[in-house]
Amino acid sequence: MAFSLIFERYVTELSLVDTAAKVAEMTKEELCHAVAAHGFDIRIGSYEDSGYVENVDVIIIAAGFPRTPEMSRRDLAGKNASIVREIVEKTFEKNPDAWYFVVTNPVDAMATLANKAAQFKRHVIGTGTNLETSRFRTVLSRELDVPLRTVEAYVGGEHGEAAVMLWSTVKINGQPLDNYLAKTGKTLDRAKCENYVKEVSREVIRVLGGTRYGPAGSFIEIIRGIVLNTGKTLSYSRQSVFKTTPEPVYVTVPARIAKSLSPDLWDMLSDSEKKAIKAAAEIIYKTYSEVDGGHA
Repeated sequence: MAFSLIFERYVTELSLVDTAAKVAEMTKEELCHAVAAHGFDIRIGSYEDSGYVENVDVIIIAAGFPRTPEMSRRDLAGKNASIVREIVEKTFEKNPDAWYFVVTNPVDAMATLANKAAQFKRHVIGTGTNLETSRFRTVLSRELDVPLRTVEAYVGGEHGEAAVMLWSTVKINGQPLDNYLAKTGKTLDRAKCENYVKEVSREVIRVLGGTRYGPAGSFIEIIRGIVLNTGKTLSYSRQSVFKTTPEPVYVTVPARIAKSLSPDLWDMLSDSEKKAIKAAAEIIYKTYSEVDGGHA
């Protein structure tokens, strides 16, 4: 993601933090070499403590333990909660205008935790199901043999097992999916598409050791939305209130991303999709509550 960001022309300064000795410093050197041939002016700083970061626009929390193929993202909550909490606490005072963008898994529970650590006084969002949305559009394009640019579709719920394919949002070249299928005579195996979205990451992790390019490409879109005030509708995670959870919880309902958080697509979803998103929110809250530990 840092490599992608240095080629975003609105980025004038980038701060890298890694607690491992010299990792941030050597990553900085690599990024400087990568951008040098293009003649871009960008300041890159490197630190081993997030407490040195100050007066930034966006704080991207990507630190934490990675997932292995046999793990659920939820299994990482216990290990990663203290890392996320520490980053927020160390950066809170020196970055009064910063947005917190949470990437660390399980991202929805970690974003809920980060919001509490920030005393509910900052803009906090998570990556949510934006990556699942990219995967959903990819498999729809392949299965229907249509250009990716003609596919509109979103995923909601949890980034993980409780992701909800929002079939009511699927349009091909502007036509609702059912209309498109009836008009063209094509068929679509929806179960196959859903399985691809939920399971392809396990195979990527098994073969390559981790997912990298897909997340980076997907998450840059959200960062653009914040910094450039794009107003684009994306599947990112933000605070929602449901009667079924004791506290507000971070879950994905597609919404416009901009400097101000805009209304989401909730009222456009089917009843079954709403029910599935509420169920996902309950699961996210359970994961969050197990690692919150009663911190203020």
